[in-house]
Amino acid sequence: MSKKRNKNKSKKGKPDTESVIESDEYIGFIVGYTSNGVPYGLTHEEWDKINSEIEKEKTDNDKFDLPF
Repeated sequence: MSKKRNKNKSKKGKPDTESVIESDEYIGFIVGYTSNGVPYGLTHEEWDKINSEIEKEKTDNDKFDLPF
């Protein structure tokens, strides 16, 4: 009798970045931890500002026609 294995299927398209980004209630993007175990990184406000600037650049780049 053979058993069927459940294979992990990779999702095509945009990767799920939310699962690899660490955050807590104070820090929006944890870069690392000090030797005492205290997290450090970007606050939620800093993280949101960076993401909004990236989105704005994407929409600004869509306005230009490529020469080819």
